[in-house]
Amino acid sequence: MRKIFFSILIACTLVSCKKDNEYLPPAFNYEIPDVPVTVDVHTGAYYYNYTTTDWGRKYTGTPVLGQYSALNAATMAQHRSWADRAKLDFFIFNWNGASAGNPLLTSFINGRTENVKMVINYNNAHLSATNASPLTGAKLTTMLNELKTLAAAHFDKDYYFRIGDQPVILITPLNLSTNAAASIDYTTVIPAVKQALSEVGFTPYIIGEITSGWLPPQRYAPAIKAMNGVTLNNWATDNYDRYNFFPSYSDINWQNWKDSTTAWGTVDFVPAVFPGYNDKQFSPTSKIYDIDRTEKFYKDYCNVAKRNMSDRRIVFINSWNHFQLGTSLEPAAEYGEAFLDATRINFKRP
Repeated sequence: MRKIFFSILIACTLVSCKKDNEYLPPAFNYEIPDVPVTVDVHTGAYYYNYTTTDWGRKYTGTPVLGQYSALNAATMAQHRSWADRAKLDFFIFNWNGASAGNPLLTSFINGRTENVKMVINYNNAHLSATNASPLTGAKLTTMLNELKTLAAAHFDKDYYFRIGDQPVILITPLNLSTNAAASIDYTTVIPAVKQALSEVGFTPYIIGEITSGWLPPQRYAPAIKAMNGVTLNNWATDNYDRYNFFPSYSDINWQNWKDSTTAWGTVDFVPAVFPGYNDKQFSPTSKIYDIDRTEKFYKDYCNVAKRNMSDRRIVFINSWNHFQLGTSLEPAAEYGEAFLDATRINFKRP
């Protein structure tokens, strides 16, 4: 009897000494291999325009510049300089109407001497498309006129990012809610956009933005197929398995996205990564799992992106400065410029 007891005790002791996650299924728990960079990856970061109201809400990290305004020339100059240190190719600026978008774009453009460029993310929310009043007729005409105005103002300038000779523009959102599912038919809207821009001399490279991750590509296949590329900008999760196996689980999901979009022939998958995630200061009751900001995690996540990006070699980083979600590359007291350097090392040739 004592022999049986001690055998059980020894077995339990051995099990208790096992490393965390040793018994996880290997198909979902594998190391991400290093992907050396032999050709530079085009990298862009989402830029958020913080106002006094935004800074009034709690956030994660201590920005080196304090509670700044991006409309301040010195602040924007410092951001551009830091972006060059990371060798970012562009900032992604949200644009949702002339009065909301132009001051930030002007701030970026004025006094620019750095290399980092800009890309516009056209948010169609201000057009108020609904199932009862879809994005057709006068609303579509407004969209086309706005895009032509943006194109004339920016697309041929040295500060605007292009793939080859194609100016890059994002269109958001592709993932329409169920109560607005028929409000935008992208299979007709995007060809109209391309035609309108061709009339003013531009052949755009259009990336459709889906505003959350963990969705199957087939759900939005018709809209995605109308685009040149597609990105899902936020892969944070409230699912324990996804969190626990985050790099490998992301890799499996992104393989599906890349394989599906490649099979569709003309659509590029554009991965979006972050260096960490922590929204608990901003939203204490959030069910989203915190993902610790470490250089090891960021390297793994960048390698997942490199394994699954398209031949166009485009990767987005969400974000440059979203402190309320704790995803920022922008230097903060807690981590300094470490993630600027990590971005350069992971995506650019030595």
